[in-house]
Amino acid sequence: MRDGMKDRFEFALFAALFTCGMATSAFGVKVTVNVSDVRAEVPRTLYGTGMEDVNHEIYGGLDAQRLYDESFEETLPPQVISHSPRGAGNKSCGRQWTDISMDGGIFILDDKVAHWGSRSQLLIPGTGTVGVANRGLNGWGISCREGKRMIGHFFVRGASGKLEVKLQRQDGRITYASENLKLSGGEKWSKVEFSLLPDTSDPAARFLILASGGGKVWIDDAYLADEPTNEIGRMGCREDIVAGFKKEGLTFLRWGGSMVNAPDYLLKNMTGERRPYKGFWFQTSSGGFMVREFVQMANLMKLPCAFSIHAYDTTEDAVALAEWLKQFDGFICVQIGNEECAGYTPAGGKPILSDIRHYCENLRRLVTAMRKTNQNLVFANAVMWQMNHLDLMEETFRLTDGVVEYWDIHVGAGDVTSGRGTRLALQAFRDMITRINPKTTMKAAIFEENSYIHNMRRALAHASNLEAAREMGPFLLTSCPANALQAYAQNDNGWDQGQIFYTPDKVWLQPCGWAQQMASSNHRDLLVAGETDDSEVTVSATRDRDGASVVLHLCNPSGKVKPIAFDFGTASGMSLAKVISLSAPSLDDRNPPDDPERISPQDVTEIFRASPVLKPYSYTVIEFRR
Repeated sequence: MRDGMKDRFEFALFAALFTCGMATSAFGVKVTVNVSDVRAEVPRTLYGTGMEDVNHEIYGGLDAQRLYDESFEETLPPQVISHSPRGAGNKSCGRQWTDISMDGGIFILDDKVAHWGSRSQLLIPGTGTVGVANRGLNGWGISCREGKRMIGHFFVRGASGKLEVKLQRQDGRITYASENLKLSGGEKWSKVEFSLLPDTSDPAARFLILASGGGKVWIDDAYLADEPTNEIGRMGCREDIVAGFKKEGLTFLRWGGSMVNAPDYLLKNMTGERRPYKGFWFQTSSGGFMVREFVQMANLMKLPCAFSIHAYDTTEDAVALAEWLKQFDGFICVQIGNEECAGYTPAGGKPILSDIRHYCENLRRLVTAMRKTNQNLVFANAVMWQMNHLDLMEETFRLTDGVVEYWDIHVGAGDVTSGRGTRLALQAFRDMITRINPKTTMKAAIFEENSYIHNMRRALAHASNLEAAREMGPFLLTSCPANALQAYAQNDNGWDQGQIFYTPDKVWLQPCGWAQQMASSNHRDLLVAGETDDSEVTVSATRDRDGASVVLHLCNPSGKVKPIAFDFGTASGMSLAKVISLSAPSLDDRNPPDDPERISPQDVTEIFRASPVLKPYSYTVIEFRR
């Protein structure tokens, strides 16, 4: 948080500039609010987040697993452009592992023997000691804390004189914890469990499996995690990341995205067992945290959720999933696919009508079977909304009306005025479906707000999108910025838009995450009429049902200080109660790990009373009470 004296100085300076006529016009900004003119009822589910396995959101992030490439599958360079450090890899062990040898020994990456996947690691120590070390996601280190136990396991075949696990400093000169393991031997795979209690804290340690004393031993499917302290941890989540979700004030969770379109992303692979499968973004991904874990996490967080399944999955597997979902009482939406028929065709980017009809046929097949099994589920269409192909969108609606409750509309979030485009897209969608069927019950859901940035510009873009979203009222289920998470300095595919960043030992919010927290924590149920006389400043006015509290959401995307005044018309007795402001020196500013709250909400109530101005590049929430 910034120092209060600094804020007072800045606001005093802004006021002085205004007085001298240097900062803005002499009239400032006038905000007019009519609290009696109710425009829409704002859904509480509006403040969502969208997660998928992009930039290691899940595998390497939310998944409690601290090791990366636990099954020794990754031997080739990544298939995408990488902007992050990668293990060089060799023929003796997986690309994310390093071989360790003392006084000889043999390493073999065995592609004929495996517990899961296609290979395992064979260690033949001879008279020396051999082993492999893992430094976590792309070698950035494994966080361990003094006195904080870590637990794990791996699968073993064969035997050696001695097998042990260790946590060490990256250079191997200091050992923080170790344990000798007992082996049953034989040709069958057996699970070996262990626990390690570090005597030192290190944000970037390494984990080792070492064999010595002769013999030979195959290892596969290694797992290491912090010992859980709550139900979230026990079901396989990194507890500090989920705490970040709660800090953000989320009211809706969405799981899905591009990996849903991968050939191996089928329900038969979403078993929760840790096994590799061919991912969309990477050569291999782990199946340890998937659809079922996501639903369990949402249930523990008491949040409504939506997730995607492959659009061409089998009816049998979809029905089995619907049956399993009966145990949950909360709101669960199943989306059939992701960005289907999006125009990735040789026809110059235009969707093909036959593709749309084929998709809708599969949608009806899956939805009909799942709904027959579980009537509590709701469903979403995933055809990519494209305003320039309304004829095809109309056909999609006719084929899915009465079958699904929602249509997923993806919108942009890369510009401070993104809400304008979002407003047009939502209005065009609503106009289209009500024109075709005035009695339709289908609604919209924004499961992805997309951009390539995570700076202050993104925060204002999301605040702008929320302005448009509130205007839709109950017609819009939620608005989920993508992507929920991002590993710091691990952007592998250009989607550099995480709301929450993390390292092995730290979790913090980027400006968009803070904007979501401000909007959610200051939610009011009713949108009322509000406008400004400034072309740069926008307002979204809300109030509670009895009119005792009025909250204004104000965006000033300009680089100018904006003095401001308020007109509530005939509403009397309104007094300033609270002012929270999120601002940055420039639209390009973001939160680094060494200053994680550099851009964060500031309570500027008393400063604002003395000098009512909006800072440059700011999102401000102001509450008035009777």
